[in-house]
Formats: sequence, C-alpha cells, structure tokens
Amino acid sequence: MVITGALIRKARKDRGMSQIQLAEGICTQATISSIENQNVCTSVDILVKICRKLDLKITDVAKNQRYGDKVFSYIEDDMRNHLYAEANRQINQIDTKKLETRYMLGRYHCYRGFIELYINDDIHEAIFHFNLQLTQYSADKFTFYQAWSNLGIGLAYQKLGKSQRAEGFIDSSSQILSKVKKSGKHDMVVIVDLYVDIIAAYLELGKEDRAMPLIHEILHELTRQELMYKVDVLTELESKCLYAKGQIVQATMKQIAAMFVAELRGNTALAEKILKHNQSHIIEMVKNEAAKNEGRPTLIQ
Repeated sequence: MVITGALIRKARKDRGMSQIQLAEGICTQATISSIENQNVCTSVDILVKICRKLDLKITDVAKNQRYGDKVFSYIEDDMRNHLYAEANRQINQIDTKKLETRYMLGRYHCYRGFIELYINDDIHEAIFHFNLQLTQYSADKFTFYQAWSNLGIGLAYQKLGKSQRAEGFIDSSSQILSKVKKSGKHDMVVIVDLYVDIIAAYLELGKEDRAMPLIHEILHELTRQELMYKVDVLTELESKCLYAKGQIVQATMKQIAAMFVAELRGNTALAEKILKHNQSHIIEMVKNEAAKNEGRPTLIQ
C-alpha cells in the first residue's frame, strides 16, 4: 500500500514519539522507517494500528485506491463474527469523504447501521444508515449488502417490538440472499454467516416454519460443496426449531449431532455448551449405560 509517510512522521513527532515507541506492539522500528521514508506499507493491519495510535484516519495517509476494500475486509470479518466494538474502532479510521464509489459508501452505511444498533444502541440512527444503503448506494441488481441491510432493519424493528415489520424485512433479506447465492458470485462462507443470522432472527420471532426450510437448504448446499462450515451451528438451530414444535426426541438427537460436529470443527464453545448445559442429563445417562459394558472400549470420555 502506497502511503504519505510524511504525514505519519509529522503526527509521530507532534506527539513526541520516537520510531521505536510508535513501533512498540505493532511492528519493527525498521518498518516505521520504511513507511516514513519510502512511503510504502506492506500490511493494512499494521497501518490501521499505526493510524489508531497516532489518532489519524487511514484515508488521510493511504494513496492506494483499493485501500477501502482491504480495510473493509477487516471490518467485515469483525462484523460477521459480531465483534462490533472492534469493527467500530476500525471504521472510525475511515473518512467517508474519500470513499469515491457508491458501492464503498453503501458498505460503509451497512456496517455503520449495525454499529449504531449494537454499540450505540441508537435504533433510529441504525435504520437511517440501513436505509441510506438501500435507497442511495445500492446497485441495480440484488447484492449481499442489500440482504444484510434488510436484515439490519428487521433486527432494529425487532428491538422496537414491531414484530410484523421485522418479519417483513427479514423475509426480504432471505429472498435477496437466495438470489445472491444462486448467482454464485459471492463467497459461500460469507453467505452462510448471514443465513445463520437470518435463521436466528426468525427463531427470535417464533417463526420456526420460516427457519427450518432455510436450515435444510443451507445444509444441503454445504453437503453438495463438501463444506463443514457452521454445520454444527445450523444443526443446533435445527434442534431449537424441533424443540419449539414439541419434537423432543428428534431435537435432542440433533443437539447431540451438533455437539460431535462442533468437536470436529474445533468449536469448543458450542460443544461445551451442549455437553455441560443443554444435554448434560443425556450425556450422563449414556455414560452410565456405557459403564455397564465392562472391559469394552468406548469413545465417551
């Protein structure tokens, strides 16, 4: 990434910092020297941390026209993992006046909507940003960010207790995302993350009949593509649908299946939640039965 190293040098000196002090916890002193003297930074992550330490906006120092894509990729990873506080710290490095395309501005307002919703707890401001994305910065065709913003508005209305409005926007999000998925132009992992959030929103509204077909659809697609990504999470969500419908035995079996898949995927948080809380009584019963088979090997610890 080509940057204006002189601005970083000035900001550092204005704060009475040496290159070593600026580099501490971020990179080497040699990297700071290269940034300041050669106007080049090889890592967006390093540049973001330097700008944060110097209270600079990354848009003030970056020359690379594609810097937005790179920085937004960091923000989006945090957003998808619901790390809104970290996303908020990073998005504050962005100067919107220097975002030149409608696409980038649309992404910005989509992210900002979720930050307003979950960090600032300002529901109406969140709806304002989501609407900006949908009405002013969306492309003619359906996009992932349209789906995401529709979900955001649905979650905002859900917080306001307006369930019918919430359901309508969540339905729109699901329908748009289905078109995005069929186009094959977006990363399946990212699509699955949004589907998980849509399904969870339906469950919050008590709409298991909407959630269950989506779960089956995504599990089928993941199987077709030979992917294990979030199969455990989706299977646990399916168990919640079954519990809500009163199908206790089937739901419990889904929980156990989700636990084993979570172990395989290294999702220890979900595996332990099911093992120690949700289904601890079932696990104990199975252990007791297994103990009757003295001398026979068992996989149960």
